[in-house]
Amino acid sequence: MENPKQSWNVPDIAEDATIILDDENSVPESDDLLATLPLKPQERYKFIRSIGFGGMKGVLLVHDRDTGRDVAMAIMPDFRDRPVNDLNRFVREARITAKLEHPNIVPVYDIGIDVSGSPYFIMKYLRGSTLAVILKRLRSGDEKTLENFPQTRLVQIFIRVCNAVAFAHSLDVCHFDLKPGNIHCGDFGEVQVIDWGLAGDIATGIAGQIKGTPGYMAPELISGSSKPDKAADIYALGCILYAILTLDSPLAGLPQNEILRRTASGRIPPPQFTNSQVPAGLEAVCMKAMALNPAERYQSAMELRQDVNAVLSGYAAVAEKASAGRNMLLFLKRNIYLVIIVILLVISGMSACVAWHLYHN
Repeated sequence: MENPKQSWNVPDIAEDATIILDDENSVPESDDLLATLPLKPQERYKFIRSIGFGGMKGVLLVHDRDTGRDVAMAIMPDFRDRPVNDLNRFVREARITAKLEHPNIVPVYDIGIDVSGSPYFIMKYLRGSTLAVILKRLRSGDEKTLENFPQTRLVQIFIRVCNAVAFAHSLDVCHFDLKPGNIHCGDFGEVQVIDWGLAGDIATGIAGQIKGTPGYMAPELISGSSKPDKAADIYALGCILYAILTLDSPLAGLPQNEILRRTASGRIPPPQFTNSQVPAGLEAVCMKAMALNPAERYQSAMELRQDVNAVLSGYAAVAEKASAGRNMLLFLKRNIYLVIIVILLVISGMSACVAWHLYHN
């Protein structure tokens, strides 16, 4: 049942865009975190060009004269017109990302304010494309992308994302906006989870807000049926795996309000409904991660990753609840060469017995 407090009046937003809808009971923040930031060293960062703008921040490509490398600078161009909540959210994103030192999480090198009082933070400059762009190219049939990103490679990317999320969860940090657009794939195999702007400590949660991206938001983020925690990220991981298997998000093409309604009620068609070529094991993993009841999902990103690895190794996923016949079939597939050798030996032995019998009779 839908939460009676939800009017489902979602603003007209672009596909795969993050939404933040404040509840009428949410409390504004009073602390100004900008006052705790150091002043940016003059002349250290030289502007090169703008990379892009999205949400409440812009990203610039700058040259760090101290280290001699190009880096990305996140800024708030309209910081003077922003409420204190937005300013604090910007600072928290920088600090949370900075403490998540992991190969699959974008690193933060510096944070501060400039002479005008505008906050900034410095990140690694990422080359390559987001997983969202890659999936879009695959949907369009781009030959180079099809060659470079077969399903097996996409699943390997997913495993690295699970590693990043598991590490964040080990520090009691949830992302709360996991989606292909926030997964960056480098030109040389790098995979990094980016945009931790909605991230929060599990202890504090995100009470009073709906935030995330329709199609990747967990039902409890929409209905407010329970306090958001790691299970919301597990659900989003299931949605990402769904997108990898079908090349599109769950409920793609539907209006935003309808996506929210169907997500909240658990009306998600299985991946094979969209793509009949989806492996049964990965579909089972996907649907378990996206279970409506958080208690029925994987209880950790590591548990989810282990089930995916099991399928890639030729075993049945725990989520499949495979029968003895299914396990036997998978055993035969894993050991096909051994099975062939045994069959040949049996045939040879039987042939030898027949020949011996014919010779003596």
